[in-house]
Amino acid sequence: MEKLIIIGSGSGGLPVASTVAKRKKDHYYITVITKDSDIAYSPCGIPYVIKGDIHSYKDLVMRSKEYYRELGIKILTDTEVKEIDPQRRRIRFNNTWLDYDYLVIATGTKQKIPQVKGIGLNGVFSAHIKTLKDAENFEEYISRLKKPLKIIITGSGSIDLELAVGLRERGHEITVVEKREHVMPDRLDSDMAKYVCRYLENMGIRVITGCKPLEITGNERVESVNFNNLTLPADILLLGTDFMPGVTLAKMAGFDTDENGINIDEKARVLKNGKAVEGVFASGACARMINKATGIWDFMYTGSASIQKSRIVSEQLLGMEAGITGSTNPGIAVLRDLNIGTTGLTSEEAEKYNIEVKTGFAEERTTARYYPGGKAVYFKLLFEKNTLKLIGAQIISEGYGIKERVDALSIAMNCGITAKELAHLETAYSPPVSRIVDVMVEVANNVWMEKNLG
Repeated sequence: MEKLIIIGSGSGGLPVASTVAKRKKDHYYITVITKDSDIAYSPCGIPYVIKGDIHSYKDLVMRSKEYYRELGIKILTDTEVKEIDPQRRRIRFNNTWLDYDYLVIATGTKQKIPQVKGIGLNGVFSAHIKTLKDAENFEEYISRLKKPLKIIITGSGSIDLELAVGLRERGHEITVVEKREHVMPDRLDSDMAKYVCRYLENMGIRVITGCKPLEITGNERVESVNFNNLTLPADILLLGTDFMPGVTLAKMAGFDTDENGINIDEKARVLKNGKAVEGVFASGACARMINKATGIWDFMYTGSASIQKSRIVSEQLLGMEAGITGSTNPGIAVLRDLNIGTTGLTSEEAEKYNIEVKTGFAEERTTARYYPGGKAVYFKLLFEKNTLKLIGAQIISEGYGIKERVDALSIAMNCGITAKELAHLETAYSPPVSRIVDVMVEVANNVWMEKNLG
């Protein structure tokens, strides 16, 4: 049997182990090594436990260690790989060396912790609560303090806002402070972000933009936070962090890395001096990914992009012909009743890549105009100016069907659809769930007409 070692137990690692074990159990001896204590759980579900929608953090665990053992997979938890020796095809943890025939590096992301004075005070937590232990520690700390608590969250990404809503639902006073000029800047343009801001403020969540934390003050525990133009009282600070790919181990081994992650080819093979290293793959958020909207290798750390890479690696190990097609970066955030769906580029990102855009916008309803109970839907599409190729979408509504539209537009982007083609798309219709001309078709048609008729 050939030895397959997988470093990491997140969405880039465990799916490879289970897929290969199910198909070729008698071909590979599989070992998964992770520095985490818990495996096979969903960190994306943590805000919904905090909110109370999910009963317990234990409910986030999808598979037990026994499940993987029954598949013939050996899992080493609380174990950190310290070195990869590609010449002798082995890895080291503690003082132990393990040989491999095939290696999958799935070391995920690292958080960029802001260097703020006072960060060591009690009551300061990362807003990206990643492990179950961290989540339980946060809950235990909250339970010891008198409600309602003044909680500041710096950052306004999907997880930050899901936490804000969850904690507000529990009766706490929440302030969201974003260092950039509008909320969800990596997902939304400013003209779309205003609808999210309005919803949060109607919930009683204060939103401040254009501010970053400079100092955390207090006696043993946080009492206030100083920003560049104001000071806010706080019982708890959830500090937003940026992410970067976890490339340290691969870089130490001499593999090619950059700010976008471990360099891989279309078959997810790790590169060294620009050439593929046979038998060594990188999967998940630590590896770079082709941005479908630009065609450029990029840092794309969503779970969906990680799963795509894990499938490519699995198929390679199973002897199948497979290759990375790219990610459209689809995503959805659920803030109580508000759904925020996006895919592709924002206008700011397009400008960064020197892409001129043509945009279309519409405010419509989720149902036929005459049907009761319909909700407003705000819809924006971005097209490359000359070709009118779809490169981005932003959809916001308290109604249903947002994820489905994002998925449809993600598929359309993968196929290289243009405004003309989208404008002539036929969609299903029934008054309780849609208009006869879907809003995404209407927006595309407006852009197509304007291009031709002015």
